[in-house]
Amino acid sequence: MHFYQSCFGGELQFTCLGDTPAGKQFPMEIRQLVLHARLESEHIRLFASDLGGEEGVASGNTISLWISIAAPEQLRLVFGRLSKRGRVTAPLTPEMLDGQWATLTDQYDVQWIFSIGGES
Repeated sequence: MHFYQSCFGGELQFTCLGDTPAGKQFPMEIRQLVLHARLESEHIRLFASDLGGEEGVASGNTISLWISIAAPEQLRLVFGRLSKRGRVTAPLTPEMLDGQWATLTDQYDVQWIFSIGGES
């Protein structure tokens, strides 16, 4: 999440299992697990959790995130930051203004889909 904070800016907050109203009911060894992390700025809210199933994290059971950024300069900045040590699968192009997408997989194997403006 600190990496994403370096890409998007904003304030980062963590809530651990032990911080919840029912936190004392959990065994001590799991109270420090992050229930969720929240990254918020003027332009973005990003929530994440490290709680997974018993199978753990494996390639193929991750998610893709779609992000729409209205300002082209901001889009280029965030795309560049997220792609460091990752891989670009569809680069930013001038055609993005005509509804094309740009995609990348970041250093944590999170797939990002970028669009201009409020398209969905």
